[in-house]
Amino acid sequence: MTRVMVKDDPSTSPPAEFSGNGAPPDEEAWARSRFVGLPHEPLADADLRRWPFGIGAVETRDGITFFRSRHPDGFTADDLRRTPEDGRRYELLDGTIAVSPSPGFTHQLVVAHLLAILVGAQTGTARTLPAPFDVALPRGRVLQPDIVVMPHAQAEIPVLVVEVLSRYGRRYDRKEKFDEYEGSGIPSYWIIDPDIPEIAVFELTAGRYERVTRVEGSATCKVERPFPVSFSPAALLA
Repeated sequence: MTRVMVKDDPSTSPPAEFSGNGAPPDEEAWARSRFVGLPHEPLADADLRRWPFGIGAVETRDGITFFRSRHPDGFTADDLRRTPEDGRRYELLDGTIAVSPSPGFTHQLVVAHLLAILVGAQTGTARTLPAPFDVALPRGRVLQPDIVVMPHAQAEIPVLVVEVLSRYGRRYDRKEKFDEYEGSGIPSYWIIDPDIPEIAVFELTAGRYERVTRVEGSATCKVERPFPVSFSPAALLA
């Protein structure tokens, strides 16, 4: 775990490439500028110093960077909308903005195969969508699951969220996101680990997630919610 305390407020001084005699850009233009690090790697120290909003502290854990605001109410959904469009994933959790590296080949392969399976099986008004798609949860949280199934086009809360574990942020998906999805009343949560490969299916019972299925390799995973599908974790890597 790495914790960095940021003493100065980056919103009061322009980043290096904008320094000079000219006026600094507005905050939105600043946020649209790209960070210097590679999108598929954790944010570099130079990126931390370029964050365009006032920071109280920064914590990097398992490759995920958590920006905490100086303001007692934390960052807002408006702040989240002004983050850079650089391929990384930006989410809002308890007033903290979490930044995840962009996913790699294996992660996206699993997402693509599972998306095709779910789209082919969806029924009624349910629709299956991949990230990036913001899910606004209660208490100001905004998360981006890898795959969501929305019960209808006007729905706010999914009936299923899926997270595919990556090189970075495995604990984030298993703990922080697990707790948020559970607390928000999302009926089903699937966690897929391509390294095994494995799928764990959790369903909400009396307000708590219970693991109802865990399948590895070429064994068949059969689920009924939100609609019947059958597949093996190994097939998602084919």
